[in-house]
Amino acid sequence: MRNSSKISNHRIFVVAIAIMIAARRLLPQTSQLLNPNSIFTRANTHAPSLSKHAHPSHPIPYLMPLISTRPTGTGDSKILTFDSSECGSLANLSVPQGVKLVINDKVKSYSPVNLPPSSSDSVSDSNSHTIELLVKPYPPVPSGGFGKFLCDLDVGETAPLIIKPDRQIHGSSNVTDRWEKVCLLGGGTGIAPLLQIARANLQDEDSKPEVIMVSVNRGDDVLMKPEIDALASAHPDRFKVHYLDTSEGSRGTPEFIRGAFRITPSTPIPQDDELMILICGSDGFVDYWAGGIVRDENNKKVQGTLRGVLAEIEELNAEHIYKF
Repeated sequence: MRNSSKISNHRIFVVAIAIMIAARRLLPQTSQLLNPNSIFTRANTHAPSLSKHAHPSHPIPYLMPLISTRPTGTGDSKILTFDSSECGSLANLSVPQGVKLVINDKVKSYSPVNLPPSSSDSVSDSNSHTIELLVKPYPPVPSGGFGKFLCDLDVGETAPLIIKPDRQIHGSSNVTDRWEKVCLLGGGTGIAPLLQIARANLQDEDSKPEVIMVSVNRGDDVLMKPEIDALASAHPDRFKVHYLDTSEGSRGTPEFIRGAFRITPSTPIPQDDELMILICGSDGFVDYWAGGIVRDENNKKVQGTLRGVLAEIEELNAEHIYKF
């Protein structure tokens, strides 16, 4: 009986070893993502929690090396530049380009502040193979902590990033040569995709829309201010910027928006191609100005009902507004 028991245990051990070997052969790519020399493995110590809306079914991300960092604003926010050359050509991606940070099936979206390269850009131009992310290092909390992970990276370490598909804005991914007036309303790091849109419209030779930006911040911590002011100096006739400081209780009002975006009483309501207001910021920020984004029965984001400050401006309707 003892010999029979020993033989049985031996067989179980052999089968277990065989299963482990087979599993490793079936998952050859996993070791590439979990490179022990990569910062990716360090994510386990302070990885963000998975958002209840995140979907774990995503393409395998590219491990993009961090090239450089620089501060922006007066706080601890940073602009992180990653090498995206391993992704292949990013030429002619739609604006605003987006990426997803993926850590152990935890997902967070970011918008670069730089434009994707055009087909006319030189392949040897190093700027055509970079992605610049505006990141605030919020500390690790449930469903958060991605910003701290990125800001803790050292130059040369990698972040697992996915290039997102084109964003549809009221039925089209095009944001240039589409509206006569482009109005951008951003709070905090929400200024990132709006800066992309401003740059795309101002560099477009075939279109001359008026671009107006309102950057909402607390105190003097104004993110991307040098870059925004440089755009205003380069395009004084086409680009206007307003800074709204909410640190002392100031809140945006319909009258403020009318003045900043130069919305005058008109009959009839402006056509859809005359005016577009694009809003990006925290959930509370978007909700205050235009009502929150909601989820449909398939858990996809939809624009939701127009509410908030912009709903009080009778010249506007939901077709004039897009919420990120």
